[in-house]
Amino acid sequence: MSLVTGETDGGILLIANDDTFAHTYPDLRRLLEEQAEGDPLRGAVEFFDFTGRRLVPGFDRQWCLTDLQPSSEPADPAAVQRRLQAVLDHLERFLKSDSESGGGSRVDGAATVRELPALDGTLADAIEKMPWHEPGKGTAGNFLHNAMHAAGWAH
Repeated sequence: MSLVTGETDGGILLIANDDTFAHTYPDLRRLLEEQAEGDPLRGAVEFFDFTGRRLVPGFDRQWCLTDLQPSSEPADPAAVQRRLQAVLDHLERFLKSDSESGGGSRVDGAATVRELPALDGTLADAIEKMPWHEPGKGTAGNFLHNAMHAAGWAH
């Protein structure tokens, strides 16, 4: 694990490449622990630090994530915040549609839509408003995590 301390605040934002899922982690250690607990990543994802800088993944021979390094690209917090908003927009559309069709998901769509955070302010402000995965709950997740799974994302 070599996410360089000092170059980033340690927080990691994972966003699906199609902007249908996002997850926040306090640090690389927690992200890797979650993968080891049987919650592996299945699908194309991108990683960013909380300043909006892309993080480049490193993998072992089995294509398991082992490392994240800051890229040489400049941070683009506005672009990352737009993507995070796109994730919430996707989720809101799904939840409203699911509620109207009788709701086959394991979450209360109307209640979850009311709980969706408004992502105004800076990228750091927006990330802070996102519910964090609760340690010790295994893969149960919080309301937003579970709603994203209901909307079709599989780890």
